[in-house]
Amino acid sequence: MSDSPSAPPTPTSARRTVALTFALQGRATRTELASYILSAVLITLAVSFATALFAPYPVRALVSDGLTVLLAIPVPALLVRRLHDQGRTGKLVWLAVFSFAVWLVRVIVSYTTAMDIRIGLDRMIWPVDWLVILANLGAVILAILPGTAGPNRFGPDPRQRSA
Repeated sequence: MSDSPSAPPTPTSARRTVALTFALQGRATRTELASYILSAVLITLAVSFATALFAPYPVRALVSDGLTVLLAIPVPALLVRRLHDQGRTGKLVWLAVFSFAVWLVRVIVSYTTAMDIRIGLDRMIWPVDWLVILANLGAVILAILPGTAGPNRFGPDPRQRSA
């Protein structure tokens, strides 16, 4: 998944992603995306393990959902820059935002209402789940496609800077 055999995902790439949380200009490599995903997974595993040892389930669920929201904050800008690397418009990021919004609505309903209301919501909007699956699949495919070589309308090739 990296852009070159000599460029494995690094914590520096994940730090760059966090530093550019709201930056919608420029380009991001597959390495930067992979680095952020790997870092997020490792953080999630560490927090999940720690809360599993010391916290009851309701606290673990709340911490897990809160961490998911926190780690998702930089993702839209990262995906916009990833799309820019391919010469595509960043508007396609709405595929991922749609999926996250559906998940977030379900979480909010779960925390603020009775379980039977959440079950009723799931029964009512289940067709949306198919759209979420398709949107996620489209977002993943777009994220892993290679970027354009050399500069494009969104900026210089980020792989050339590191070479």
